[in-house]
Amino acid sequence: MVKIYIIEFINIQIALITASQQGGHMGVVEMIGEILREYSLQKQTFRASEVPLLRRIEEKVAVSEELLFILPAFPAKSPSGEKTSGALPDLGEVLALKNLQNLCDRIGEVYPPGARLLICSDGRAFSDVVNVADPVIDRYNDGIKEIIQEFELSALSVFTMDDLYPGKTPEELREILLLTYGKELSEVKARIVSEPGYRTLFNGLHRFLFEDAVTLSPDCSRTQVQKQSKDNAYELLRRSEAWSELLGTHFMGALRLSIHPHDPAHEKFGIKLVASSSKWATPWHNVVVKIRDRFELMHKSEALALNAVLKLEKERYAYFEV
Repeated sequence: MVKIYIIEFINIQIALITASQQGGHMGVVEMIGEILREYSLQKQTFRASEVPLLRRIEEKVAVSEELLFILPAFPAKSPSGEKTSGALPDLGEVLALKNLQNLCDRIGEVYPPGARLLICSDGRAFSDVVNVADPVIDRYNDGIKEIIQEFELSALSVFTMDDLYPGKTPEELREILLLTYGKELSEVKARIVSEPGYRTLFNGLHRFLFEDAVTLSPDCSRTQVQKQSKDNAYELLRRSEAWSELLGTHFMGALRLSIHPHDPAHEKFGIKLVASSSKWATPWHNVVVKIRDRFELMHKSEALALNAVLKLEKERYAYFEV
């Protein structure tokens, strides 16, 4: 154990010497940029000067400030039995949270003040729109916190709207969110028309909601489901914007990460949750499938089509194996 600590200390010192040779804190920022590039969802290559997140990191590195990342994510499992194997976190969440801890650890190796990550669980804001009951969201959040504790993911913590307004009912919390931070629905629709990136995000949300609703409303026609899910997607995007405004107000100095791909020039930086998965996906819309020596995220129906077998890690965390 002592030998391991000595090696880690030497690695940190080497990194700092290298940074000094490369130009002080700019060298550290470049190394942090290289680390983030490994976790990135961006398809194109980028330079540090092109990425707003790295420019903000440079400001914090210049004064040796700890890096606080915030990530709106881990809301609740999709209610669709076609996508997930249950309402509680499974091995997909375990892998994703370990990956986020690893990101912070890697940054700490080259930047001694270190990094930590606040998971801003947004399920409460959307529960009535995505057909997930509030008690189910509570159990999911508790499961995320238990994973963080069980695997000693010390750089991670969880924030919910309940932390800001203790004692309020879920309905009251959603009302506060929209009254304080929400935009008019007409503004959201106008942005969808005028901004291609925003329209892509809307289309993705619409697709997710439609896929869920088809399995949850078997007695409705696809046309009915399509219309309802489109209306819900507008409202989901409206609440997502309100949630972002809330986070921007309460965590003004934090560094914004995202589960969605973004252009490098965007203020939010998209990161991959499950490192080995070959496509963009989230653990709460999928199951994790072990194929040879790697894990892939896919809908449960896809896993079953591969004749994957349901298994448990530590007798608790579900996954599939081909």
